[in-house]
Amino acid sequence: MFNQIKDLYKLKQQAGELQSMLAGETVEAENKGVKITMNGNQEVLNVIINPELSKEDQEKYLKETFNDAIKKVQQLMAQKMMSGQIKGFGM
Repeated sequence: MFNQIKDLYKLKQQAGELQSMLAGETVEAENKGVKITMNGNQEVLNVIINPELSKEDQEKYLKETFNDAIKKVQQLMAQKMMSGQIKGFGM
């Protein structure tokens, strides 16, 4: 039981390291002039909307661009974990 608690503490520590590392990373996604910048913790830093698009198209492309940005952050997170940049993660 003590080992399980120790492992949970270690995992929490590793997750904190990963979160800190990702906070400094940014990704951008763009579609039809709609652009989203997001940090590695999936926090939106900037949104640019194309004023030439109709309201419906702005909503459509905003949703698509937001989802694309999230996928990019998830890929970034996977790369960091797989590369072993965080002790205990990786192959």
